[in-house]
This record gives sequence, structure tokens and C-alpha cells, in this order.
Amino acid sequence: MNVHNDAKRPSDQSLNARLVLLAAAQLRLSARVDFLVARWLERCATNAEVAQRWFKTDRKPTREFGTGVSLVVSSPRWDESP
Repeated sequence: MNVHNDAKRPSDQSLNARLVLLAAAQLRLSARVDFLVARWLERCATNAEVAQRWFKTDRKPTREFGTGVSLVVSSPRWDESP
């Protein structure tokens, strides 16, 4: 009876071989995903550095907007009294 059951099941060697192939495929996939994520993170870091250089706030303010200068341009009709 045991021999009959053993004959129907796949052999341990073929099962082990399939597991080895599956494990190898999983390793290849995870290595590829790691590579792609690392490349994406590198691009994000580069973009952040470029954006920081563009928007540095340590520039000196311009003299155009000194005291007494109004940035609002009003129409003469708005200034008229009723």
C-alpha cells in the first residue's frame, strides 16, 4: 500500500528542484525590484537637490519695495469721494 501511494506522488527530488527554481526566481525578482527602487530614489534625491538650489531663500531683498512704495495700483475713480 505504501508503494502505491509513493508512486502517485511526485518524487522528493523533483519537488525540491521546483522549490529551488522558485526560490531562484524570487531572488531574481527581488533583486530587480531593489535595483529599480534604488534608481527611483536616486532620481528623487537628485530632483530634490536641484529644487533646493532653485529656491534658495538666502538672496538679499531688492530695494524696489522699500518704505513708501505702494504695490497696489488704484484707479482714480476709486479714490474719488461721493
